[in-house]
Amino acid sequence: MCSPRADTRVGPCLALIVSLVLCAEVVSAQTRIRAPANKYTPAQDVQLGRKAEAEVRQRLPMLSDAQITAYVASVGRRLLAGVPSSMRHREFRYTFHVVNARDINAFALPGGPMYVNRGMLEAATTEGQVAGVMAHELSHIVLRHGTAQASKATKYEVGTLAGAILGAIIGGRTGNVVAQGTRISLGTAFMRFSREFERQADIEGAQIMARAGYDPRDMAAMFRIIAQRSGAGGPEWLSDHPNPGNRSDYITREARLLRVSNPRRDTAQFRVVRARLRQLPPAPTTRQITQR
Repeated sequence: MCSPRADTRVGPCLALIVSLVLCAEVVSAQTRIRAPANKYTPAQDVQLGRKAEAEVRQRLPMLSDAQITAYVASVGRRLLAGVPSSMRHREFRYTFHVVNARDINAFALPGGPMYVNRGMLEAATTEGQVAGVMAHELSHIVLRHGTAQASKATKYEVGTLAGAILGAIIGGRTGNVVAQGTRISLGTAFMRFSREFERQADIEGAQIMARAGYDPRDMAAMFRIIAQRSGAGGPEWLSDHPNPGNRSDYITREARLLRVSNPRRDTAQFRVVRARLRQLPPAPTTRQITQR
């Protein structure tokens, strides 16, 4: 019997997860999203993600709070149940982590690792909003956008790409630091995800949310919060997720094509986590972390 550990590794249990009864019904009129062309195999996604994950662990502090991390993993597992069968990759190993940084940011690596900043959890007002950001990032993984982006350049060995792609995916100040010292210069091919990839992740993420029992309009609401919080320099998330334009509008339109019965939005678990976060010492900013 498969039993996911508290460290949030859930890949081996995907068959069990997808057998859960879903509380959403998706209508046939939904927008169809196709994964982009990709020169890499899913197994190479996993290899690349593991190398990039090692870089993340060296450079970013993880929040060592089992209750908060377990909560984020539970949201992740619920969303995994909403991934369509055509986008499930048996090789992938999904893990969910919380970065102890107060910037509003989240990112995902090829093959399954996902990171949500503490600042993202603190900015959200409902679980549905947290799920919206995570569904967007999960869509980048299942659509294999990281290696699809790499496929636009000459094919390099996976090992030489890890730092460059990781820097591009994380974006912003942190991404610039992570990408430093890579052995190759890939130019604009490894800049941020394209606007089309962002739009794909928004729409596929909305559909995953609906299948998992969340209201996709909560994704649009969270993006509005992120935009409103943009001051000098803007939230870190905006720096590596270029706005495809009219983001809230087209997510809301997509939501109208999806039927969700009794959507999961504000939960007792989310409120407990928010209260626990308020009890913790203040988190540093990404700039403070990278300047140490």
